[in-house]
Amino acid sequence: MELASGTGRLANCLIREGAEYTGLELSSDFAALARKKLSHFSNAPTIITGDMRDFQLNKTFDLIFIGFNSFLHLLKDEDAGSFFTCVKQHMHAKSRFLIDIFVPNPLFLYRPEGIQFPVLEYTDSATDALVKVNESNNYNPDTEINELTWYFSTKNKIDFAVEQFSMRMYFPSKMNQILIDNGFHILHQWGDYYRSPLGEGSKLQIYDVCLA
Repeated sequence: MELASGTGRLANCLIREGAEYTGLELSSDFAALARKKLSHFSNAPTIITGDMRDFQLNKTFDLIFIGFNSFLHLLKDEDAGSFFTCVKQHMHAKSRFLIDIFVPNPLFLYRPEGIQFPVLEYTDSATDALVKVNESNNYNPDTEINELTWYFSTKNKIDFAVEQFSMRMYFPSKMNQILIDNGFHILHQWGDYYRSPLGEGSKLQIYDVCLA
């Protein structure tokens, strides 16, 4: 089962490999797009619209995972606690649970407030225009929440769209503690998708855990 499954980006790969897939996604639009995108598979996936802080599917899974920093959108300790409670309710004695988030970089968190930095660029499929995305942020070390703003611009339209969102920053020491406190046993900690050990200089922190 994938939590915060989005539009089916990872589901597509897993189902092709024969996985029996269930996805949980908060956005009804994303869930609908995933169902449409994955409808051609004979082993049709189950895509559920729901909140990963409060769900009950009345079954357990061999593997549960949440990728691409989606866990960081749980901003409060009680949100994370509710999330972990739901995850454990859907695990059996041999289940594994994977979390994939980035390691916070202080140089990123403490950038000058209000200054825009380049993030990415892409070609708009509707207009063929090159869209550049800049970012500014404001990090609060007391709440560990990073407030981000993305600015979308083309050559002729500066900041034609602005999106704001927040993410909770977890350093590895905090992530270790929160997993243990919520009843998990950490089997592996990796620093990249090649399963290199998590260490100084790692950009990712990937946790492979089971029930304690």
